[in-house]
Amino acid sequence: MENNLSYATGYPNPMASKEEKEKLEFGIQYFKKMYSDWNSDNNSLLNIKSQRYDRTRKYSRGLQSVNKYKNLINSSGDTSYLNLDWTVIPIISKFVDVLVGSLTNQDYKILCNAIDSVSTEKRREDKMNMATDIMIKGFAAQLTEASGIPMGAQEGAPETNEELELHMQLNYKQSTEIALEQGIELAFSINDWEEISRRLIRDLVDINIGATKTYLDANGIGIRYVDPKYLVTSHSKHPNFQDLLHVGEIRQITIQELKRIAGTQFTEEEYRDMAESYVSKNGNPTSLTASNIGYTFEVEKFTVDILDAEFKSVDIMHYEKKENKYGGSTINKKNSRYKAPKKSKYKREQVKPQIETWYSGKWVIGTDYIFDYGLKENMLRPKNNLARTLGSYTVYSPDHSILDTKSIVERMIPFADQIQLIHLKMQQLIAKTRPKGMAIEIGSIEGVSKGEGGTFTPLEVQDIYEQTGNLYYRLQDDSGDPSHARPIQELSGGAGQYLQELMASYNYNLERIRDVSGINEVRDGSAPSNDALVGVQKLALLASNNATRGINHAYIHLMEGVANRTALALQDLVKYKGPYSGYISALGETNMKTVNITKEISPIEVGIKIEALPDEIEMELLEQNIQQSLAQKELRIEDAIMIRNIKNIKLANQMLILRRKKYMQEQMAQAQQQSQMNAESQQQAAVVAAQVATQAEQVKVDGEIQVKQLEFQLKEQFAQSEHQRQLAIIEKQGDIKMEHIQEAEDDSDLVRIKN
Repeated sequence: MENNLSYATGYPNPMASKEEKEKLEFGIQYFKKMYSDWNSDNNSLLNIKSQRYDRTRKYSRGLQSVNKYKNLINSSGDTSYLNLDWTVIPIISKFVDVLVGSLTNQDYKILCNAIDSVSTEKRREDKMNMATDIMIKGFAAQLTEASGIPMGAQEGAPETNEELELHMQLNYKQSTEIALEQGIELAFSINDWEEISRRLIRDLVDINIGATKTYLDANGIGIRYVDPKYLVTSHSKHPNFQDLLHVGEIRQITIQELKRIAGTQFTEEEYRDMAESYVSKNGNPTSLTASNIGYTFEVEKFTVDILDAEFKSVDIMHYEKKENKYGGSTINKKNSRYKAPKKSKYKREQVKPQIETWYSGKWVIGTDYIFDYGLKENMLRPKNNLARTLGSYTVYSPDHSILDTKSIVERMIPFADQIQLIHLKMQQLIAKTRPKGMAIEIGSIEGVSKGEGGTFTPLEVQDIYEQTGNLYYRLQDDSGDPSHARPIQELSGGAGQYLQELMASYNYNLERIRDVSGINEVRDGSAPSNDALVGVQKLALLASNNATRGINHAYIHLMEGVANRTALALQDLVKYKGPYSGYISALGETNMKTVNITKEISPIEVGIKIEALPDEIEMELLEQNIQQSLAQKELRIEDAIMIRNIKNIKLANQMLILRRKKYMQEQMAQAQQQSQMNAESQQQAAVVAAQVATQAEQVKVDGEIQVKQLEFQLKEQFAQSEHQRQLAIIEKQGDIKMEHIQEAEDDSDLVRIKN
């Protein structure tokens, strides 16, 4: 590993042994030099930065000093005779509030993408399996129909390659990625990221820099806002300060708080010595003992400055590689004093890999006391390169490489100063303004006869003029010569043209503030409201968003840096039990069924991306497209609901196009199917009609046959009946004959008996 660390003269050697760097003397020397470079004299970076930030923040809140304006209004400095309202117009505050409010209201989504080889291969395999399901979906449908067993992709799975690509971007998440996203969101929630983000955005607008600290302690993952005013860093060439050699912050704490943090690392006498060093500083008393009243001030109430900082170093690890009798080798850890023996039965060699490290501590500024110093615990190391490590601080400053880069507020200050001066001058002008009046030449109107005796006084003539508009005056002067002078002339009053010039200048400077801030009339609400935001207003709002995109870009970088550090801390956190069990339980409520957190999260390499959710304009444009598609029956209401829930505007539009295309294809297929069904129905109807006609003809033929058969049957039945009747008649006749015969025979027998 290359050592890219370089330190100016005066810093202790960063390549010293680990044992040397862990000594308190090493840390004290480093922190003293670090602070000295930052605060070496009256022109120190600390003082310059502090004064600059304080001034800018006062302007941002409309609290700047009025002395500047007093000196400009009156160079002598005496403003006692000026009856002016010196209250500052909070013109910058309005624009800052609008900008901070709009950026704060912007929602973001944290996306975790596992980019290690194992996760990447799993993603590739899952995608390939879904692509295979798409290819064989027709064959699978046939198998399902033939076997009655469901085959192929699950319900809701992508059906085309286009749907598959969108699915991989929108819906595909490995369980480890889901767990990490939820873990980061949990950490952000616990640490009140909403408030931190508001302060970060305010700092980016006010002073063009934002900073946070991410750490792992006994309570879990901590995220804390850092005031850039007290941020101490080494020189950096990058907006994200990625090349920092050291970083820290100056904090004011009481001795009481110091005792809570440092505990037994110092004695009571040492705590008292620290208090002695801060007598008459930070608002502390002038002594520990007020001898005149015999009162002793409590040491615990004294306030001291500490430098809470960390510096990057390179630790050289010492190992011995020793061959064994089996032809292999073993590696054993050694101390820095180890030297491989020259004579050995088996070959031995010294191995000295280099690894980035951070040393951290807290130094009581101006003293020789340092605490919590040493090799930093829980260093955040990317899983793809464990030799590297990230510092606790996330810092970002837009256009940092440009010398003397100015914040948005600083760009507004010159024009805000002009507006304030114009406001004061307008007060002066209005105070001196007189109403309209008249210039009256008395000689022309005095002595005018009333006609009935007596004369008008000049005041009476003026009164008549004001009431009636009639003017009575002499045509001749005292010498009898004609006079052409108007006896009464109106005088113009008011501020007149000068006031108009001041108003024009006021508006000019106001427009310049809009230019440098990127907040036009539409965005700040000065333009007439229009709920439907169309045409020029919509273009104006989009232009404003483009002008302030740099602030949004910087905030996303800060959020990504914090999220990345949180993800690494989370991966380290799951290795530990005990104090972190509650945190792991909260994280695992929804993931433990699918993720073995301690085994699966820790080894993965993750890429963090912060995605800005659509703003009102983007959502409005999307909704217009959805409504148009619904009106034209190109989209189902179910598709519209799904598209509205997609928070990536680009993917939402892609899904809209895809769903429209799919729905239109389905409608076309349904139309074709309906047309085919209609044709089949018509064909079937013709067949049925033919069958009916055939049946009718057959019925007719069958009817005639049945009639003939009936007729034949009737005839046969009649013949049989007639035959029977004839037989009955013949039988009857036979019976009669037989009766006659019998009677005859009976008579014959009787005769024979008689005889």
